[in-house]
Amino acid sequence: MLRITRKANGEVVFKVSGQLTAENVTEMETLIAAEGKGRRIVLDCTDLRSVDGEAVKYLEKWEADSIKLKNCGLYIREWIRRERLERESDKSVEK
Repeated sequence: MLRITRKANGEVVFKVSGQLTAENVTEMETLIAAEGKGRRIVLDCTDLRSVDGEAVKYLEKWEADSIKLKNCGLYIREWIRRERLERESDKSVEK
């Protein structure tokens, strides 16, 4: 189960709780897209308990798109780092 709460005070903070998986990552994409360009978006992952591989790909993409990931668990942060390295290595091979 995924729970998302939104707060706005100059920046938009989505507090993500529970499990972020391939099945519910679309919901996050929709919320992020609805905020429009130019607004600073923060994902507070304090209560994010688990993610799957597809969710990590999106977290990495969102961070690359200037969305701040705050309070990520160490295992999530490490998984994102590995995903980024893999993506960058794939880009190098394509050139």
